[in-house]
Amino acid sequence: MKIFIHLPTWLGDAVMASAALKLVFEHFTKLDKKTEFILHGSFVACELFKECENTRIFIEDKRSRYVNFYKLAKIWGRVDYAFSFRGAFSAKIMLFLLHSKYKFIFNKKHNKNAHQVLKYLEFIKNSLKLKEAVQDELFLPIKAYKKLDENEQKALCEYFKLDINKKFLGINAGAKYGSAKRWNEEYFAKVALEFSKSHKILIFGVASEQELCDKIEFLLQKNGVKALNLCAKTSIKELCELISSLDLFISNDSGAMHIAAVYKTPTIAVFGPTKFTQTSPWHNENARLVHLNLACMPCMKRVCPLKHHACMQELKPELVIKEAKSLLKEQR
Repeated sequence: MKIFIHLPTWLGDAVMASAALKLVFEHFTKLDKKTEFILHGSFVACELFKECENTRIFIEDKRSRYVNFYKLAKIWGRVDYAFSFRGAFSAKIMLFLLHSKYKFIFNKKHNKNAHQVLKYLEFIKNSLKLKEAVQDELFLPIKAYKKLDENEQKALCEYFKLDINKKFLGINAGAKYGSAKRWNEEYFAKVALEFSKSHKILIFGVASEQELCDKIEFLLQKNGVKALNLCAKTSIKELCELISSLDLFISNDSGAMHIAAVYKTPTIAVFGPTKFTQTSPWHNENARLVHLNLACMPCMKRVCPLKHHACMQELKPELVIKEAKSLLKEQR
Protein backbone atom coordinates (compact mmCIF):
# COMPACT_ATOMS: atom_id res chain seq x y z
CA MET A 1 0.00 0.00 0.00
CA LYS A 2 0.99 3.61 -0.52
CA ILE A 3 -0.23 6.31 1.89
CA PHE A 4 0.18 10.05 1.32
CA ILE A 5 0.31 12.38 4.34
CA HIS A 6 0.35 16.17 4.07
CA LEU A 7 1.91 17.39 7.32
CA PRO A 8 0.98 20.58 9.22
CA THR A 9 3.10 23.62 8.39
CA TRP A 10 4.12 24.81 11.86
CA LEU A 11 6.54 22.93 14.10
CA GLY A 12 4.13 22.94 17.06
CA ASP A 13 1.18 21.73 14.99
CA ALA A 14 3.33 18.96 13.51
CA VAL A 15 4.22 17.79 17.03
CA MET A 16 0.58 17.93 18.13
CA ALA A 17 -0.38 15.89 15.05
CA SER A 18 2.15 13.19 15.97
CA ALA A 19 -0.29 11.03 17.95
CA ALA A 20 -2.66 10.97 14.96
CA LEU A 21 0.24 10.36 12.59
CA LYS A 22 1.33 7.36 14.63
CA LEU A 23 -2.25 6.06 14.44
CA VAL A 24 -2.03 6.20 10.63
CA PHE A 25 1.32 4.39 10.67
CA GLU A 26 0.08 1.62 12.95
CA HIS A 27 -3.28 1.16 11.21
CA PHE A 28 -1.88 0.63 7.72
CA THR A 29 1.21 -1.29 8.82
CA LYS A 30 -1.10 -3.84 10.47
CA LEU A 31 -2.93 -4.22 7.16
CA ASP A 32 0.27 -4.45 5.14
CA LYS A 33 3.77 -4.51 6.65
CA LYS A 34 5.18 -3.23 3.37
CA THR A 35 3.06 -0.06 3.42
CA GLU A 36 4.97 2.98 2.20
CA PHE A 37 4.25 6.40 3.70
CA ILE A 38 4.85 9.53 1.65
CA LEU A 39 5.29 12.56 3.93
CA HIS A 40 5.04 15.99 2.35
CA GLY A 41 5.34 19.29 4.19
CA SER A 42 7.46 22.13 5.50
CA PHE A 43 11.14 21.60 6.23
CA VAL A 44 10.65 21.60 10.03
CA ALA A 45 7.71 19.17 9.90
CA CYS A 46 9.58 16.77 7.63
CA GLU A 47 12.69 16.94 9.83
CA LEU A 48 10.65 15.76 12.82
CA PHE A 49 9.53 12.53 11.14
CA LYS A 50 12.22 11.69 8.59
CA GLU A 51 13.56 8.87 10.78
CA CYS A 52 10.22 7.04 10.81
CA GLU A 53 10.26 3.61 9.19
CA ASN A 54 9.01 3.04 5.65
CA THR A 55 8.72 6.76 4.91
CA ARG A 56 9.75 8.91 1.97
CA ILE A 57 10.16 12.60 2.73
CA PHE A 58 9.34 15.43 0.30
CA ILE A 59 9.83 19.04 1.40
CA GLU A 60 7.34 21.43 -0.16
CA ASP A 61 8.49 24.27 -2.38
CA LYS A 62 6.31 27.34 -1.77
CA ARG A 63 7.75 29.31 -4.69
CA SER A 64 5.91 27.22 -7.28
CA ARG A 65 3.71 25.24 -4.93
CA TYR A 66 1.14 23.74 -7.30
CA VAL A 67 3.45 23.15 -10.26
CA ASN A 68 5.97 21.34 -8.04
CA PHE A 69 3.27 19.36 -6.31
CA TYR A 70 1.79 18.33 -9.66
CA LYS A 71 5.22 17.06 -10.73
CA LEU A 72 5.61 15.12 -7.48
CA ALA A 73 2.12 13.65 -7.84
CA LYS A 74 3.18 12.28 -11.23
CA ILE A 75 6.25 10.67 -9.61
CA TRP A 76 4.24 9.15 -6.78
CA GLY A 77 1.55 7.78 -9.06
CA ARG A 78 -1.57 6.31 -7.56
CA VAL A 79 -1.78 6.30 -3.75
CA ASP A 80 -4.24 4.21 -1.79
CA TYR A 81 -5.13 6.83 0.81
CA ALA A 82 -4.34 10.54 1.10
CA PHE A 83 -4.58 12.61 4.29
CA SER A 84 -3.98 16.32 4.73
CA PHE A 85 -3.54 17.72 8.24
CA ARG A 86 -4.21 21.18 6.82
CA GLY A 87 -7.57 22.78 6.19
CA ALA A 88 -6.51 25.60 3.87
CA PHE A 89 -7.84 25.92 0.32
CA SER A 90 -4.33 25.22 -0.99
CA ALA A 91 -4.40 21.81 0.70
CA LYS A 92 -7.67 20.99 -1.08
CA ILE A 93 -6.08 21.81 -4.42
CA MET A 94 -3.12 19.55 -3.64
CA LEU A 95 -5.34 16.62 -2.74
CA PHE A 96 -7.32 17.23 -5.93
CA LEU A 97 -4.08 16.81 -7.91
CA LEU A 98 -3.41 13.41 -6.31
CA HIS A 99 -4.55 10.19 -7.92
CA SER A 100 -6.28 8.46 -5.01
CA LYS A 101 -9.70 6.97 -4.39
CA TYR A 102 -9.72 7.93 -0.72
CA LYS A 103 -8.89 11.53 0.22
CA PHE A 104 -9.37 13.16 3.62
CA ILE A 105 -8.72 16.74 4.68
CA PHE A 106 -8.62 18.21 8.18
CA ASN A 107 -11.48 20.54 9.12
CA LYS A 108 -10.44 22.93 11.92
CA LYS A 109 -14.11 23.78 12.61
CA HIS A 110 -14.83 20.27 13.89
CA ASN A 111 -14.41 19.78 17.66
CA LYS A 112 -13.78 23.53 17.78
CA ASN A 113 -13.04 23.77 21.50
CA ALA A 114 -11.04 20.57 21.87
CA HIS A 115 -7.28 20.42 22.32
CA GLN A 116 -5.45 20.40 18.98
CA VAL A 117 -4.05 16.92 19.66
CA LEU A 118 -7.60 15.58 20.01
CA LYS A 119 -8.77 17.44 16.90
CA TYR A 120 -6.11 15.69 14.84
CA LEU A 121 -6.87 12.31 16.41
CA GLU A 122 -10.60 12.68 15.73
CA PHE A 123 -9.82 13.61 12.13
CA ILE A 124 -7.96 10.33 11.60
CA LYS A 125 -10.43 8.23 13.60
CA ASN A 126 -13.37 9.56 11.60
CA SER A 127 -11.52 9.20 8.30
CA LEU A 128 -10.70 5.55 9.00
CA LYS A 129 -14.02 4.92 10.77
CA LEU A 130 -12.30 3.73 13.93
CA LYS A 131 -14.63 3.43 16.92
CA GLU A 132 -12.37 1.97 19.58
CA ALA A 133 -10.27 4.08 21.93
CA VAL A 134 -6.83 4.95 20.61
CA GLN A 135 -3.51 5.80 22.21
CA ASP A 136 -3.11 9.57 22.44
CA GLU A 137 0.51 10.08 23.48
CA LEU A 138 2.68 12.36 21.39
CA PHE A 139 5.33 10.62 19.35
CA LEU A 140 8.65 11.54 17.73
CA PRO A 141 11.18 9.07 16.29
CA ILE A 142 14.03 11.19 17.67
CA LYS A 143 15.46 9.65 20.85
CA ALA A 144 15.42 11.56 24.12
CA TYR A 145 18.83 12.52 25.50
CA LYS A 146 18.54 9.94 28.29
CA LYS A 147 17.95 7.18 25.74
CA LEU A 148 21.07 8.00 23.74
CA ASP A 149 24.04 5.78 24.49
CA GLU A 150 26.95 7.20 26.47
CA ASN A 151 29.03 7.98 23.38
CA GLU A 152 26.13 9.82 21.70
CA GLN A 153 25.52 11.89 24.83
CA LYS A 154 29.20 12.73 25.06
CA ALA A 155 29.38 13.69 21.38
CA LEU A 156 26.35 16.00 21.69
CA CYS A 157 27.75 17.75 24.76
CA GLU A 158 31.21 18.08 23.25
CA TYR A 159 29.82 19.54 20.04
CA PHE A 160 27.91 22.25 21.94
CA LYS A 161 30.61 22.59 24.61
CA LEU A 162 28.33 21.52 27.45
CA ASP A 163 29.43 20.05 30.76
CA ILE A 164 27.57 16.73 30.92
CA ASN A 165 27.51 16.93 34.73
CA LYS A 166 25.80 20.35 34.86
CA LYS A 167 22.12 21.12 35.22
CA PHE A 168 20.60 22.83 32.17
CA LEU A 169 17.96 25.55 31.99
CA GLY A 170 16.64 26.32 28.52
CA ILE A 171 14.75 29.42 27.45
CA ASN A 172 12.77 29.86 24.27
CA ALA A 173 11.81 33.51 23.88
CA GLY A 174 10.48 33.31 20.34
CA ALA A 175 7.21 32.22 18.78
CA LYS A 176 6.97 31.90 15.02
CA TYR A 177 3.25 32.77 14.99
CA GLY A 178 3.79 36.41 15.94
CA SER A 179 4.97 38.96 18.49
CA ALA A 180 1.78 38.75 20.59
CA LYS A 181 2.84 35.28 21.84
CA ARG A 182 6.26 36.49 22.96
CA TRP A 183 7.02 37.27 26.57
CA ASN A 184 9.37 40.19 27.21
CA GLU A 185 13.03 39.19 26.60
CA GLU A 186 14.07 41.18 29.70
CA TYR A 187 11.70 39.03 31.73
CA PHE A 188 13.27 35.88 30.30
CA ALA A 189 16.71 37.20 31.23
CA LYS A 190 15.58 37.95 34.79
CA VAL A 191 14.26 34.40 35.23
CA ALA A 192 17.44 32.90 33.78
CA LEU A 193 19.54 35.09 36.06
CA GLU A 194 17.66 33.76 39.08
CA PHE A 195 18.72 30.17 38.30
CA SER A 196 22.14 30.90 36.78
CA LYS A 197 24.11 29.78 39.86
CA SER A 198 22.65 26.28 39.73
CA HIS A 199 22.00 25.86 35.98
CA LYS A 200 23.80 26.42 32.70
CA ILE A 201 21.60 28.69 30.56
CA LEU A 202 20.79 27.59 26.99
CA ILE A 203 19.03 30.02 24.65
CA PHE A 204 16.98 28.53 21.79
CA GLY A 205 15.56 30.25 18.74
CA VAL A 206 15.36 30.34 14.95
CA ALA A 207 17.26 32.71 12.65
CA SER A 208 14.45 35.31 12.59
CA GLU A 209 14.69 35.51 16.41
CA GLN A 210 18.43 36.22 16.49
CA GLU A 211 18.00 39.78 17.74
CA LEU A 212 15.93 38.88 20.78
CA CYS A 213 18.14 35.87 21.61
CA ASP A 214 21.22 38.10 21.38
CA LYS A 215 19.56 40.63 23.67
CA ILE A 216 18.93 37.98 26.33
CA GLU A 217 22.52 36.81 26.03
CA PHE A 218 23.72 40.42 26.41
CA LEU A 219 21.53 41.07 29.47
CA LEU A 220 22.87 37.94 31.16
CA GLN A 221 26.45 38.75 30.22
CA LYS A 222 25.94 42.23 31.65
CA ASN A 223 25.18 40.52 34.97
CA GLY A 224 28.21 38.23 34.80
CA VAL A 225 26.43 35.17 33.38
CA LYS A 226 27.73 33.47 30.26
CA ALA A 227 24.85 31.76 28.48
CA LEU A 228 25.06 29.43 25.50
CA ASN A 229 23.22 31.12 22.64
CA LEU A 230 22.05 28.34 20.33
CA CYS A 231 19.84 30.52 18.15
CA ALA A 232 19.84 29.06 14.62
CA LYS A 233 22.69 26.70 15.59
CA THR A 234 20.82 23.42 16.01
CA SER A 235 19.19 20.98 13.64
CA ILE A 236 15.66 19.84 14.52
CA LYS A 237 17.13 16.56 15.78
CA GLU A 238 19.65 18.38 17.98
CA LEU A 239 16.94 20.72 19.23
CA CYS A 240 14.85 17.73 20.35
CA GLU A 241 17.82 16.02 22.02
CA LEU A 242 18.84 19.18 23.87
CA ILE A 243 15.32 20.08 24.99
CA SER A 244 14.88 16.52 26.28
CA SER A 245 18.08 16.95 28.34
CA LEU A 246 16.90 20.07 30.18
CA ASP A 247 16.23 20.16 33.90
CA LEU A 248 13.97 23.17 33.36
CA PHE A 249 12.53 24.86 30.28
CA ILE A 250 10.94 28.32 30.16
CA SER A 251 9.03 28.89 26.95
CA ASN A 252 6.30 30.80 25.19
CA ASP A 253 3.49 28.85 23.54
CA SER A 254 5.67 27.57 20.70
CA GLY A 255 6.86 24.58 18.74
CA ALA A 256 9.73 24.13 21.18
CA MET A 257 7.23 23.95 24.05
CA HIS A 258 5.42 21.09 22.30
CA ILE A 259 8.71 19.27 21.70
CA ALA A 260 9.32 19.52 25.45
CA ALA A 261 5.90 17.92 26.02
CA VAL A 262 6.93 14.85 24.00
CA TYR A 263 9.87 14.23 26.33
CA LYS A 264 8.08 15.29 29.56
CA THR A 265 10.69 17.99 30.12
CA PRO A 266 9.96 20.12 33.23
CA THR A 267 8.43 23.21 31.61
CA ILE A 268 7.04 26.59 32.57
CA ALA A 269 4.80 27.59 29.65
CA VAL A 270 4.02 31.29 29.39
CA PHE A 271 0.67 31.98 27.74
CA GLY A 272 -0.80 35.29 26.59
CA PRO A 273 -3.13 35.68 23.59
CA THR A 274 -3.62 31.99 22.75
CA LYS A 275 -6.07 29.41 24.12
CA PHE A 276 -4.10 27.24 26.52
CA THR A 277 -7.04 24.83 26.62
CA GLN A 278 -6.25 23.98 23.00
CA THR A 279 -2.46 24.27 22.76
CA SER A 280 -1.14 23.54 26.26
CA PRO A 281 1.75 21.02 26.66
CA TRP A 282 -0.08 17.75 25.97
CA HIS A 283 0.14 15.12 28.71
CA ASN A 284 3.24 16.70 30.22
CA GLU A 285 2.74 16.21 33.93
CA ASN A 286 5.97 18.14 34.45
CA ALA A 287 4.60 21.30 32.84
CA ARG A 288 3.05 24.30 34.55
CA LEU A 289 1.13 27.08 32.80
CA VAL A 290 1.57 30.71 33.78
CA HIS A 291 -0.92 33.25 32.48
CA LEU A 292 -3.10 36.18 33.46
CA ASN A 293 -6.88 36.38 33.18
CA LEU A 294 -7.54 39.63 31.36
CA ALA A 295 -10.79 40.54 29.65
CA CYS A 296 -9.02 40.76 26.27
CA MET A 297 -7.65 37.23 26.51
CA PRO A 298 -7.48 35.16 24.40
CA CYS A 299 -7.52 37.40 21.34
CA MET A 300 -5.69 34.87 19.11
CA LYS A 301 -3.98 37.69 17.21
CA ARG A 302 -0.43 37.70 15.87
CA VAL A 303 0.09 41.27 17.08
CA CYS A 304 -1.67 42.87 20.06
CA PRO A 305 -4.68 44.73 18.58
CA LEU A 306 -4.86 47.03 21.63
CA LYS A 307 -1.18 47.99 21.33
CA HIS A 308 -0.47 47.51 25.06
CA HIS A 309 0.34 43.74 25.04
CA ALA A 310 -0.87 43.63 28.65
CA CYS A 311 -1.30 39.84 28.70
CA MET A 312 2.48 39.53 28.49
CA GLN A 313 3.75 42.85 29.87
CA GLU A 314 1.79 42.52 33.11
CA LEU A 315 2.85 38.91 33.58
CA LYS A 316 5.90 39.66 35.71
CA PRO A 317 8.97 37.40 35.95
CA GLU A 318 8.39 36.91 39.69
CA LEU A 319 5.33 34.79 38.85
CA VAL A 320 7.37 32.53 36.58
CA ILE A 321 10.24 32.31 39.07
CA LYS A 322 7.87 31.26 41.84
CA GLU A 323 6.26 28.57 39.66
CA ALA A 324 9.66 27.35 38.45
CA LYS A 325 11.00 26.97 41.99
CA SER A 326 7.91 25.06 42.98
CA LEU A 327 8.27 22.75 39.98
CA LEU A 328 11.97 22.11 40.66
CA LYS A 329 11.17 21.30 44.27
CA GLU A 330 8.66 18.68 43.08
CA GLN A 331 11.30 17.14 40.80
CA ARG A 332 13.69 16.33 43.66
